[in-house]
Amino acid sequence: MFNTTEVYVVAHSLTPGGRHYEKGLKELFADSFLKVVDQVGNVNLGAIYIANAFSEALQDQSVLGAFLADYVGLRRVPAIRIESGDGSSGVAILEAYNMVRAGIYDCVAVVGVEKMHDVTNIRLNKALATITDYEYEGFFGITPAAQAAMAMREYMLKYGYDYEDLAIWPIKMHERGSRNPLAYMRKQASLKDVLESEVIADPLRLYDAAPAVDGSAAVILCNKPIKNDAVIKIEGIGIGAYGTYLGQRETLTELYSVRDATNMALNMAHVSINDINLAEVHDTYSILGILALESMGLVRPGETPRLLSMGALDVGNKLVVNASGGLKSMGFPGGASGMYEFVTMVMELTNTKPFDSLGRVERGIVQDMAGFDLVSTSIILKRVS
Repeated sequence: MFNTTEVYVVAHSLTPGGRHYEKGLKELFADSFLKVVDQVGNVNLGAIYIANAFSEALQDQSVLGAFLADYVGLRRVPAIRIESGDGSSGVAILEAYNMVRAGIYDCVAVVGVEKMHDVTNIRLNKALATITDYEYEGFFGITPAAQAAMAMREYMLKYGYDYEDLAIWPIKMHERGSRNPLAYMRKQASLKDVLESEVIADPLRLYDAAPAVDGSAAVILCNKPIKNDAVIKIEGIGIGAYGTYLGQRETLTELYSVRDATNMALNMAHVSINDINLAEVHDTYSILGILALESMGLVRPGETPRLLSMGALDVGNKLVVNASGGLKSMGFPGGASGMYEFVTMVMELTNTKPFDSLGRVERGIVQDMAGFDLVSTSIILKRVS
């Protein structure tokens, strides 16, 4: 029988997303990984978990873990690549958490890394299409953007909104991103900016989509804290699935995998959704951020645009959503997206700049998702000192 223990986040780092033409995938990995190793000193890492979605499609590279570990001089340390589309990071954290919780390793590293640029748009879009059911969707031009557009249309019809009402999501995310020096998009956006932006898939516009970026972020998880102040524990973690193509679904306005993952995490943590003060949700498209909040139970169905427009989810309220600006402002680094959310949440809970304005907050939740509600993870983090 395995021993069980607590799991703590003892180090974190984040390379701001961007077009890092001067760096390859190995250099991006080393950027964030070596920083967390420096933070913990001589901790003995049992394994490295690497979240990456597109290395075969974009870098022609498989067995990624072995080559990345070798690049940083750790060729004898098992390095396991986890692929679950743009939800790879949450699954990688789950696997790493389980190994520490079971007592198999004292400490492990988790790194999300993706190199989205240095390829043509045609090749990048072909890679992104693999997030869909390619045989039935991607092959016929049903892209992730088209899926989001269909969900947005259904949401507008179901709850009586116009597109102008839903434009509040990118407006708010740009507002938050303008105050975040780690964000890729650090400028505010007006309603006019959003309405005049290019239509990607009607009614979805350019400002509804998170921009693709190269990026890398890392954490080290251990079975005991290394320092006494600002200690962060993984209090609960859950995973859910609804792996089917859109043509088989009864509705596009409920994310069942998100709901199930969140309920699992809440049950593990022995808390209710009302105990959550901070949320970082996976808003690759604005409608997915809206649906995630409502499927998690943080906001009642159909209420998110209204609450956002009232400022009810801004800093200073009982619940603060995407204080970072979300993926909309931080950028969309493929399979590393959830690691950006996770590291950001650690910074928010520890009041690390630029998130020191949040004050002392005890508990936050990170939601990561592959494709359109295919596989989701929810992770509850708690500050314990």
